[in-house]
Amino acid sequence: MKIFTILCTVFLLASVPAAAQGDDIYLEITQPGLSRVAVATPPLLILPGTPIEIARPFQETLDADLAAAAPIAIVDPRLYALVEDDPRPTVLHQRWRAVGAQFLLTGTIVQAGGQIVVEARLVDLVSGELAYAKRYRAGTSAVAVSAHTLANDLVQVFTGRPGPFLSRIAFVSDRTGSPEIWMMDWNGMNQTQLTKHNSIALGPTWSPDGRHIAFTSYLRGEPAIFLLTPSEGYLKLLWDQGGVNSSPAFSPDGQEIAFASSIEGNVDIWVINTDGGEARRLTTARAIDTQPSWAPNGRQIIFTSARSGSPQIYMMASDGTGVRRLTFDGTFFDEAAFSQDATRIVCTTRVDGRFQLAQVDIATGLRIVIPGPGNNENPTFSPDGSMIAFESSRSGTTQIFITDAEGTPHQLTSLGSNHSPAWTDAPGNP
Repeated sequence: MKIFTILCTVFLLASVPAAAQGDDIYLEITQPGLSRVAVATPPLLILPGTPIEIARPFQETLDADLAAAAPIAIVDPRLYALVEDDPRPTVLHQRWRAVGAQFLLTGTIVQAGGQIVVEARLVDLVSGELAYAKRYRAGTSAVAVSAHTLANDLVQVFTGRPGPFLSRIAFVSDRTGSPEIWMMDWNGMNQTQLTKHNSIALGPTWSPDGRHIAFTSYLRGEPAIFLLTPSEGYLKLLWDQGGVNSSPAFSPDGQEIAFASSIEGNVDIWVINTDGGEARRLTTARAIDTQPSWAPNGRQIIFTSARSGSPQIYMMASDGTGVRRLTFDGTFFDEAAFSQDATRIVCTTRVDGRFQLAQVDIATGLRIVIPGPGNNENPTFSPDGSMIAFESSRSGTTQIFITDAEGTPHQLTSLGSNHSPAWTDAPGNP
């Protein structure tokens, strides 16, 4: 059930006296006009004295990351055997180019004491120049982190932004009984329960520094906005006035949180400082306004409103002025999030009775719907904008999926019901 529908129901109930088919492709959303670079990635050379059980996890993690990297197209490894080694760099580079490679990644792995040391080199096969070179050191317990770091750095070589491979996703799961806040790595690994309140948790969102998660909880009976510090297990009540408090969203500077609340009767968008204090009302329409989301520059907020008669996406300045409607081509839009360049939004729409993901161009209002099996909702961009995480019922239960480098979705969760993904690449201190 959509959060907008839930809010309508909760709001109406609060007003009553106590007595009384095929894979779907998402690249046109994440990477419109994408031009990928062909990179050959033969296995790194394992130097003598290095246990294979240490080297293998690094190589496997790196391979998986690069296979999911949107700007990189891995040359078919079956072609590597056709490339004969040669001491002359020019000849060797020509042989790699003959199998379709534009860049070549090589390097070594060695264990030195309690550390693993990786030397990585990326060569531009056209110019013959070294495009990137770096040494990575990590404890043997942090091999995966070191591999993710290398993959991030390689993506940055081609795009100017680090990849998403050290990022984390917060989400809601009921696998232990009640809907609680959980966290996992970008690829679904290390799924960790963060709250154990035996209550209802909804709508997690990360602070920009990755240290805090804001979310709605019924821990005290009525829905309230809480701040969680995962590294400390510290929980702080931020706001509990009004019958409805939901959909928190951090401002890009981390100083404010926008949220939906019925403080004054109607469900409107409000803003409060993260250190507490009084909330400020931003919307005043006589309709339900919810699901705020900040623009990357912090100057605009998009939100869902039924002021036109059906749920649509609107945008306003961060002080509540200049409200304008963004969506027109459809009768239902909700759960919007900005792209990294703030020229587009990704959101949930309804097509033929099912919820689907859509992209809307802010300037033109053009809608692109990505049809997929089941209901598909709650989209969020990865921090680098190359992937989308979303919830889908395509597997029979609601689970979290992300898109890969080809734009094809892959399932990350399977136990219980899982929804409301929220992505961060900030290191935080989980």
